[in-house]
Amino acid sequence: MPVKWKIDHSSVYFFGLSLMVIALPLSKFLMSVAQFILIINWLTERQFKEKVYSFFHNKAALVLVSLLVLHIIGLVFTSDFGYAWKDLRTKAPILALTVIISTTKALDSRKFKYLMLIFIGAVLSGTFISTYILYTKQIIDIREISIFISHIRFSLNICLAIFAMVYFVFKENTISSLLKSILIAITIWLIVFLFLFESVTGLLVLMTSATITLIYILIKKSNIYYSISFIILLIIICILSSITIKNSIEEVYQVNPVDFSNLEKYTPYGNKYEHDTTRSSVENGNYVWIYISMRELRDAWNKRSDFDFDSLDKKSQYVSYTLIRFLASKGLKKDMDGVNQLTDEEIQIVERGIASVNYRDKSNIRSRIHQIIWEYKNYYETRDPSGHSVMQRLEFWKASIGIIKRNPVIGVGTGDMNIAFIDQYKRMNSPLDPKYQWRSHNQFLSIFVGFGIIGLLWFLFILIYPPLILGKFHDYFYLTFFIILIISMLAEDTIESQAGVSFFAFFSALFLFGKKENDDIGST
Repeated sequence: MPVKWKIDHSSVYFFGLSLMVIALPLSKFLMSVAQFILIINWLTERQFKEKVYSFFHNKAALVLVSLLVLHIIGLVFTSDFGYAWKDLRTKAPILALTVIISTTKALDSRKFKYLMLIFIGAVLSGTFISTYILYTKQIIDIREISIFISHIRFSLNICLAIFAMVYFVFKENTISSLLKSILIAITIWLIVFLFLFESVTGLLVLMTSATITLIYILIKKSNIYYSISFIILLIIICILSSITIKNSIEEVYQVNPVDFSNLEKYTPYGNKYEHDTTRSSVENGNYVWIYISMRELRDAWNKRSDFDFDSLDKKSQYVSYTLIRFLASKGLKKDMDGVNQLTDEEIQIVERGIASVNYRDKSNIRSRIHQIIWEYKNYYETRDPSGHSVMQRLEFWKASIGIIKRNPVIGVGTGDMNIAFIDQYKRMNSPLDPKYQWRSHNQFLSIFVGFGIIGLLWFLFILIYPPLILGKFHDYFYLTFFIILIISMLAEDTIESQAGVSFFAFFSALFLFGKKENDDIGST
């Protein structure tokens, strides 16, 4: 008699979840595969009546899914349905993952622990791969080492993995001392990696999330000794950070004195120097726009590089502009002798689009801070933020507010975001280069633009109501995830990409519905 093959749906479900936590930091393709496995398993398990009943009687799940419903309603005000359907497909994990996880038996503490350890392992693997690329490949932009998902989304995964390990080390008694030691080492490495990654956003998210979480726990525990220790530590961190930023500002704004009335007029080869004394830009304390001989620069550079002087470097900046800034940063005149004093390595550095000798290291968080301060200084002087990620956000937010003012109640609709921004940049006569004229880079502004004040208020309700009604703000894993999510939304369109929306939908559903409530794991 043939043996009837029976699917162990519980095992398939856990496999799908495991594949999902591996995919989140490592593969967009595997994200889709994992969701497909979870959907097929959910459908073949049947019990539709019970599942449908369970879902529609779960107020928190219904509210979470209403985020997708909000985007569907936004079709009413849409003219660009091509983009609208693409956006809805991107947001589909909100429906699929919430329905599946909220209607499937929750994981016990053992399986949940294993799942989070798998996630930590995947994040760790991602950092090893990125570090290998950093030190073996020629990197133009540090963000290029995150080859699987965007560097910001990867940073969010790293932050969540760090908080998970902190819990396992200090609160989980079922984990061996050896494993705890390994987790401590991994935690230290991930923090170091954020510095190597020059992830200002990731570090700010980590530090802010840690501060808020600790304050919450200390208030709840009411332990005076821990509270005093934390306050002292926080003060020390703030002082050290302030000193670092202050020193960086002083270095960027430092100007080496120059007697403009006594500038040399000719190069050693008899060519006339150009001196623009009306421009105050400096690199490493040296004025950029004095002692320039474009003729000598062009001839000397073209003899040493395959990148034409009048072409673009690897960052799509004009080679001439990058070269002039780099020479200024070294205190060299911008003439034939200046170019000839550059080493072959420095010629390659200029070709890569690096405009200062201070930024030539592959990874240096201090250099990144310098760059941000320089971006602000340059923006203040020229009002052009093009190519500078931090200052560009000011223009993105300005454009967002302009759109909101014209569509304050119901927004522009699900599909017309791109159209609205293109129109707004024209209305503003924005100096931002068209290739950088992006959207909000702030999730709350993005929702406001798309769906007006009504949509924004509902979005805030979606974020707050499910954990509030389920008491999940007392759960360590949900609390830290929630704080990471909210902080990231202030500087990014977190749920406007596949990696971002999958991160949001999966961990929201997992921490809200996916683990047993009566288990101690996660309790603060």
